This record gives sequence, C-alpha cells and structure tokens, in this order.
Amino acid sequence: MHARSFPLPAFALPGVAAGLIGAVLIDAYLVIVFVFLTHTLSLAAFYEYVASGAIGAAAYTAPGSVLLGIAIHLIVAIAWGVGFAFVAARTPQVRAQPLVSGIAYGFVVMIVMQLVEVAANIYVQPTTFSLGNQLLAHIVFFGIPIAFIVDKRLDQPA
Repeated sequence: MHARSFPLPAFALPGVAAGLIGAVLIDAYLVIVFVFLTHTLSLAAFYEYVASGAIGAAAYTAPGSVLLGIAIHLIVAIAWGVGFAFVAARTPQVRAQPLVSGIAYGFVVMIVMQLVEVAANIYVQPTTFSLGNQLLAHIVFFGIPIAFIVDKRLDQPA
C-alpha cells in the first residue's frame, strides 16, 4: 500500500519563510530597543513575557520558559506569515500594493496581538514610547517584510 501524499498549497512555503524572517526582524528590533538601548527589559524577560501568555506567572521562574517564549513567538509569526500568504494568493489587490498591504497587516497584527494579551491576562498598558515602538515594530519590521517576501516568493516555483 502506498502512502498518500498531499502537496503543500502554493502559499505555505512563502508564508513560512515570511513568518520566520518577520519573527527575526521584529525580535531584533524590539530587543535592540528594549534590552540594549532603553534597558527596560532583560533578554530573558522579553521571552518570559511571551511564555507567560501560555503558562502564566510561572514563566518568570520556570526553567526553559525563555525557550518556550522563543518557540511560541516563532510559531505565532509563522502562522501570521502563512495567513498573509493565504490571503495574498487569493486576493490580487493585496499583492498589487505590498507596501500598503504590509502597513495594514502590521497594524492588524499589532491590534490582534494586543487583544490576545488581554485575553491571556498578560496585557500591560503601554507607554506612549512603547506603543510607538510596537507600531513601528509590527508595521516596519513585520508587516511590510512579510508582504514583500510573500509577493516575491509566490511567483517562484515550489
């Protein structure tokens, strides 16, 4: 008996690639700003905060919570990348204006992630500085790169 194989949809690999690159870019920006420039977070606390959405306050003391935070962030970013690629593959208007689409997508991602933080009971009221950096991070370092990467990669054969 032969195992059935199901080909990946054309948007899957571009979405994964875009999500991974977006995750690295947004994390690099946020770590540079909040860990190295303003010293408002430690590198561990940055990822423990992400993990706290899944395991609560234990994330700040549990061994491995930094790795859990990194894994969660990568998985979420990949999901956002695949989601954008899914929409872009079916909506020519999204691909026609990747800059505009990326700006809009980054804004949507930021708002939804804020709502996720509220639902996970880890939301922290941002300062004006923090809010500005979150907007910049999600739009410039996540949404726009995802839009351009997906646009270019959807045209390439798998």
